[in-house]
Amino acid sequence: MIPKLIDPSDEQDTVFKWLDIKRKTPRPTNSSFAYMRIIKGGLKSKSIKSFIKHSNLTQKQVSRLIHISERTLQRNAPEKVINIGISEKLVELTRLFHKGIEVFNDKEKFNTWLFRPNKSLEDQKPIELIETSLGIDLVFDELLKIEHGVFS
Repeated sequence: MIPKLIDPSDEQDTVFKWLDIKRKTPRPTNSSFAYMRIIKGGLKSKSIKSFIKHSNLTQKQVSRLIHISERTLQRNAPEKVINIGISEKLVELTRLFHKGIEVFNDKEKFNTWLFRPNKSLEDQKPIELIETSLGIDLVFDELLKIEHGVFS
């Protein structure tokens, strides 16, 4: 058996690691509440750079996904608090990447899948869809289908 790259029960750990968040309280049992606290508090700009590093996406790709210019990304100080919309998008993207790596059992295979047109997604590349929350939901649903062996 091939060892898992990511433990599915550790989505919250992935979010904290990939977004460079230090835990201030014990791990809550409900991840959604933990994410809400993080989002409402606002992530720091360093979370964007950390996501770029872990996701293997380029700064240009991530800036497009979170709707912020590359120049702004470069100018922001690491400790600058980013707005709630960008914070929420980073948490959503990290959760999606966690699921994708879990399903494909390999980050590179998941990244390759992200950049290939997908018939189930109306021949669009998943990376093009995840610019919006609804697109993230569509791609997440497609990953669940793959995980359960439902190919359309």
